[in-house]
Order: sequence, then structure tokens, then C-alpha cells
Amino acid sequence: MGELPIIEIAELNGYLTTTDNFNGIFSITDVDGTLSKGEKTDGYTSPVRMNALFMALVLQGEAKVSLDYVPYTLSSNSFIIIMPTHIFQVAWMTPDIKSMLLMVDKSFLDGCQPIPKISPPMMNYMRLRNNPCMTLEPEEAAHLDGCIRQLREKIGLRTHAFHKEVLQNAFSGFLLELGNIMAGKDELFVKPSLSRKEELLNSFLLLLFEHAREQHLVSFYADKLFITPQYLSLILKELTGKPANNWIDDALIIEAKVLLKMPDTTIQQVSNLLNFSDQSTFGKFFKKHLGISPTEYRKKS
Repeated sequence: MGELPIIEIAELNGYLTTTDNFNGIFSITDVDGTLSKGEKTDGYTSPVRMNALFMALVLQGEAKVSLDYVPYTLSSNSFIIIMPTHIFQVAWMTPDIKSMLLMVDKSFLDGCQPIPKISPPMMNYMRLRNNPCMTLEPEEAAHLDGCIRQLREKIGLRTHAFHKEVLQNAFSGFLLELGNIMAGKDELFVKPSLSRKEELLNSFLLLLFEHAREQHLVSFYADKLFITPQYLSLILKELTGKPANNWIDDALIIEAKVLLKMPDTTIQQVSNLLNFSDQSTFGKFFKKHLGISPTEYRKKS
């Protein structure tokens, strides 16, 4: 889909008040009910792309998020891994939510000690895309909680002559502990058995992730899947409750929101990037779905 705006860790840290941060490239923050507005609210945050690896351990409460248009519900003892460049959005979170969020920049990861038997499968994009969220046993969650707290202590070693190296080694150790837990989760390493309809749904989502910006017609995706547009919509409606055109429109709205968050991008440029015939058509599409114009949305963001 071409170059997309990406949110920097440093920018995100500006909104988080309880963050332990190392040079803007490695951060651990607490997420609690003070961010939830006290209720479950659809569209709680705007969709974003990150320039880093994100990992979150949910200790209490519940949240609903979407990753590349696919919804996930996180509850106590959930762990989610969000790879760079994914589209991520928080739909809602309960007031009692408590979570620990790790944000790791690529420059920090590159300096970590290689772990041949663990890191490649853990960081395999396609595997984690299909299984980004896992439910831990209470003792596993408690163990990772302790490991994260140890990482926070390492961040605090400001006067250590080899602060970065100590922190990177500690994070490599954390990955080993996480990898050990993941090794016991067979569902993360065995390709699930899918029905023909489920395979088509998965293939459609992959195509939508790749082409949402420039391809707005159901027929494009149906042709790629060698089925009719009518059958594609029937399958999606049956499995997800939404026909194909709704999925495409929702993906376009998410892409539009991401682009509109970038102040240096004009409305006309957003319209062009999303392959609308003109700015007016884009504006009408956006207002039809959100009830406000792109300009009004940008002012509120």
C-alpha cells in the first residue's frame, strides 16, 4: 500500500504519564482505567501504525482491539504482540483495566543478543499475524509480570557505564522466557485447520490489508480469489456478519483516519492516496460513514 505514516515511540510517550523510558527507543508503561473514559466507547482511539514492536500483558479488566481490521478481545492474563507497520486500534477498555505495555524500537532490537532457536519464530511476521494474541496460565502471566518489572529496574540504571547493553541483554532474557511459554502453546506453531470458507476469509483479509487503499471494488478481491463477488459477500456475511463492501469501506475509513492524523498531509493528498476520483467524492464518502467531514475529523483528532 506504499509508504504509510508511522507513529514514533517518542510521540506516543508524550501521551503516557507512567512510562519508564530509555532514550526513546525502549519503553515500559502502565495502562490503567484512567485512559478508559469510564465506559466502553466504540472508536476509543484512532487507528495508527507504529514504528516499533509492541507487547502488552493484560493483568486485569478487558479491552477490545483490532489488528489489521481483525478484532481481538483481551482479558486478564492475555498477551498480545503487535508487529511494526500493522494498523492497530483500541475500540474500548473497561475502567478496571490494568496492563503493562512494552514498546521496542528496531534500533534497540538490532543490538540485542541473537537467539537463533527463539527469535526467528517469535518474530516471524506471518505466524504472529495469524496468532497475535494468546491466553496465559495465571502462573505464566505472573512470571512475565515479574520479568517486565526486572526490565523496568534495568531502565533505572542511569549511571551504569553499559546501560544500553545491560538492558538489551535483559530484554533478550525476557524473549527467552516468553519463547519458553510460547513453545508450550501448540496453537501458535500449528497451522489451524480451516474450512474452505475460512480460508477464503483469511485470503480476503490479506488482500484487503495489501490493497485497501487503491482497490475499492468487491470484484477486484473476488477475481483474485477466483470466485464471484456475490459469493464473496455471502461468505463474509456468514462468517463475520458484514458483507464485502462493508469490509472494504471500513478499511478505507481506517486508512483515511491514519492519514488524517498526519498534519503535513493535505485533504487532497489523502484523497489521492486513497484513490478517490476527487477530494469532493472522498469528503462525501468520509462524512457518510462518520457524520463529519475530513477537516472536522482532523480538528478533533
